[in-house]
Amino acid sequence: MQYPSRHNNHTLEQKSESHFRHSLPQGWTVTKPAADYGQDLNIEISEQGQMRGLDLIVQLKASAESNSINNNERIQLNTSTYNYLWDNIRVVMLVKFIESENEAYWILLKDVTPPNSAEQKEFTVYIPRQNRTSTINWENDIVNYVRDITHKKIKAVRPKK
Repeated sequence: MQYPSRHNNHTLEQKSESHFRHSLPQGWTVTKPAADYGQDLNIEISEQGQMRGLDLIVQLKASAESNSINNNERIQLNTSTYNYLWDNIRVVMLVKFIESENEAYWILLKDVTPPNSAEQKEFTVYIPRQNRTSTINWENDIVNYVRDITHKKIKAVRPKK
């Protein structure tokens, strides 16, 4: 008899999401959008138990083995996905999970070198291997930046009193 098989990509995707969720500070909330155009997870940041409107988009990638070069993990990103994420008002983080290492590496989209031309279908993103989710300092590396960007955006449109 034949039955459906669970594809390895589904298992890998589930492992990467579980690993990333486990690295987050307690109290942060994670939602998974129903439609995925590049937002795999939406993270709401809790500060001292308060939700202050700080959030983060996460794009997750995963592979069974590392394909690093010059101490950087590599991922392929569609130019259309990059454009979509870049134009988003929220801060974006790209994360690559390596199953054989049980480790994930991260980079903020602001630090990604954009594609060389608008005609490119995809391009390579290099994620420094020292940016491990297991050792990330969420407050210094992420929260302060998200807060700064969020406040600048709010200030730009908030009426002056």
